[in-house]
Amino acid sequence: MVDLHTHTNHSDGTWPLIQLLTEAEKVGITTLSVTDHDTVDAYFEMKKINIKDFYNGKLITGAEFNVMFNNSKVELLGYGFDVDKINEWIKKTYTKEKYSPNLDEEFKLLVDACKRNNIKIDDDLSYSKDIGWPIDIVFASLKKYGENKKIFTDKEWNDCDHFFRCCTCNIDFPLYMNFSNQAPDALDVSNMIRACGGKVFLAHLFTYPLRNYETYLDKLREANIIDGIEAYYSKFSNSEISFIEKYCDKYKLLKSGGTDCHGMKKPDRKIGVGYDNMNIKEEMIDWI
Repeated sequence: MVDLHTHTNHSDGTWPLIQLLTEAEKVGITTLSVTDHDTVDAYFEMKKINIKDFYNGKLITGAEFNVMFNNSKVELLGYGFDVDKINEWIKKTYTKEKYSPNLDEEFKLLVDACKRNNIKIDDDLSYSKDIGWPIDIVFASLKKYGENKKIFTDKEWNDCDHFFRCCTCNIDFPLYMNFSNQAPDALDVSNMIRACGGKVFLAHLFTYPLRNYETYLDKLREANIIDGIEAYYSKFSNSEISFIEKYCDKYKLLKSGGTDCHGMKKPDRKIGVGYDNMNIKEEMIDWI
């Protein structure tokens, strides 16, 4: 069993590294990658422990990088790179000075977009880091007013995660925000992953509310940004998996897959098996 998309508390997961390794061993994962967001600190922690005390399978170095491409904020998964080399670049690139989100400004942009598009929210709505992310506050407020529902699709109205993706990826969305000040260019990131000996994959394609998925993949491929696509993912339907498999086969791209396990942050998305709908075999990922 393979899981090439997992997170620890070095980024936004809840499990410490040792717990993640222990859980991976428990469910029988034979090849694992820890893919924390914009950091490889978990791999430096690994150097301080005897990994075999917790996990006996194969480990592939990995990370999930926030990037901008074609006005959309998406994620690239990098695998098999030199950790020391890429870490030097990460520390210089993903700095708070360069790409730290200004949450107060983000909140103001969302509120202004609501007013501009006649989306009703609480008049006294204010932002505090203590009560969540700006999108959580604005989403909860606009949901109070049933007249707003006609502006959004059912999925946008009912799923805060999808709603946020629309804000970051869909330029036609009423609350779209350009996040280019929060993430580097996709080609720059891809070039560095490769320079460090790694391969580059687009993460969870169908979580992005894009206009045309095939066109978006074409642009990534033609720009020589990706070596492959994450074909197997917890939220993908069989038809979505089939689409990516066929696309990869047509253009000779590699396939990857993983659960996107975050520990107890999303407890129903389990390591190795996702929502009990996954079991990625070694032969399905032929480059590892």
